[in-house]
Amino acid sequence: MQSRKSFVEVEYQGVDITDDVQKDLLDFEYTDNASGDSDSVRLSMKDEKKIWLKHWFPEKGDVVLPMIKTRNWRRNDDQQHLNCGRFFVDEPSYDGRPGSFTLDAISSPLNSNFSDVGRSKMWENITLQQIASDIANKADLQLQFLSESNPLYDKKEQSETDDSSFLSELCNEEGLAMKVTDKKIVIFDEKDFEERESIATYHEWGDVVRSYSFKTSLTNTSYDGVEVKYYDPEKGKVIEFLHSISDGDKIYKVNKRVKTGQEARRLAQKTLRRLNRKETTGELTVIGNIELLGATCINLEGFGAFDGKYFVEKATHSIGNGYTTDIEIRKVLEGY
Repeated sequence: MQSRKSFVEVEYQGVDITDDVQKDLLDFEYTDNASGDSDSVRLSMKDEKKIWLKHWFPEKGDVVLPMIKTRNWRRNDDQQHLNCGRFFVDEPSYDGRPGSFTLDAISSPLNSNFSDVGRSKMWENITLQQIASDIANKADLQLQFLSESNPLYDKKEQSETDDSSFLSELCNEEGLAMKVTDKKIVIFDEKDFEERESIATYHEWGDVVRSYSFKTSLTNTSYDGVEVKYYDPEKGKVIEFLHSISDGDKIYKVNKRVKTGQEARRLAQKTLRRLNRKETTGELTVIGNIELLGATCINLEGFGAFDGKYFVEKATHSIGNGYTTDIEIRKVLEGY
């Protein structure tokens, strides 16, 4: 088989700087998160002639578009590429001696007041998708709303909270995931992605898996059910619903305003998924795989009690001394 090759192409402020990066590159990292944290890239380069320090030192907010490419990775004459997306320079830094330059960039926009300015607003008679659309437009971002669930709110108050945190918390309450990537806000139901076909199967034996670790927890997880109970003073009655997946007595109780039994049911189901999704988690380092991204699924075999289907919460692609992918995973919830 021909030798495997992996490398990074980089466009900076519309200019292809791949050749300059390649000759100085120490290592490259691209981190793709399923939700929550912004995606990020890091380029570390040697700088013996102080070019990056003096003439090429970047400005915060500059746009970086990296792409990972592989050759002969799976078989002879195989060519693959992973477009990492659009990133904004956040923290350029420099170390010496010898001189080395590090460029850190994130997927969230830096100049839109999306994540660092608190706002107060009363949202009335509006859906989650409409709130997300308004926030996305204000930040000059596109919105991808990939969920059949789109709750309608009588009122939602945003009180001295930045738009990013406010929208993220709304999504979390509804059991939805949110991320900002490549000039888009993406909102989706992780359950839908858990049901997709796994993109790879990894075995304990062989040399594809370089290292791994797993853990299972019972603290603040592994609940048998969730009980929602709320006394509605206007109707003068209690609205309640118990959602359980087993006959055990570890029940999580929620006292939160709901208007109907159907709303109580939906809240109980979403809460149970949120509580139990971190019961079994793991980390793997594998030979680089450009298909491993946040919100994809994999299968594990030969890991005994930890065999099964897993959801990728974070994937970090590293190129330097070879190409590897580190993933943080959680076991897919079954039955609810």
